[in-house]
Amino acid sequence: MGLSASRASGVGNNLKHCTLWKADRSPACRAVMMALDALDLNINEVDVNMDKGEHRSPEMIVMNPLQTLPILKDRNLILNDSNAIATYMATRYWSPHASKLLPSDPGARAMIDQFMFFNSNVLYPRYKEAAHPILYKNCRYVPPNTMCDIQCAYADLEKMLQGRMFIGGSSPSMGDIMLIATVSTLNILVPIDQIEFPRVSSWVHRMSEEMFYTTANKKGLCEFARRLGELTGVQSTKD
Repeated sequence: MGLSASRASGVGNNLKHCTLWKADRSPACRAVMMALDALDLNINEVDVNMDKGEHRSPEMIVMNPLQTLPILKDRNLILNDSNAIATYMATRYWSPHASKLLPSDPGARAMIDQFMFFNSNVLYPRYKEAAHPILYKNCRYVPPNTMCDIQCAYADLEKMLQGRMFIGGSSPSMGDIMLIATVSTLNILVPIDQIEFPRVSSWVHRMSEEMFYTTANKKGLCEFARRLGELTGVQSTKD
């Protein structure tokens, strides 16, 4: 494991008592990293090499018996769910951007939560179903039934984005950040058809132009694509 410097500029809120254990290849980790950059919060980051099983070390198991990443430690508090980490940081620590990312109005917040639940209950399980057999079980392709499930999820998201530039309105919300981490990764596994899913495609493009996407998602997404290409023999053109 190696300590990595924050990607942010350093002019934001520096929280030296907070540490994030993460792997850039993981969409859940990248979701938290994007949230932190969007909030302009700087914390300690520790890179964990999952290929070497570092996430299964005694130190990691004490913090998270599920042996998954990310893991956030804030003094005596330990969290290991990306949605919980992102919303905790947005509500616990002041940021001039927090109110846009995670509004306090109950209705607006419920709308953000609704999309975040869609990500955690629908999109992320389909990512795991498609990616984990390739990453960890010597599979070389995404099975047709899993591809179909992912396409159905794209179709659902296409309907949900009707009339929306972003989930929360005219600017990205925490829900957009959680979703784009997963959707951009699914796009490597099962490319999004721009003709069939024009709203999803346009939303992905808009999100890719955000600074936090460049600083916190792009590198890990390319790393995921390279690793997938190594394992399947098919090199992706996505970035």
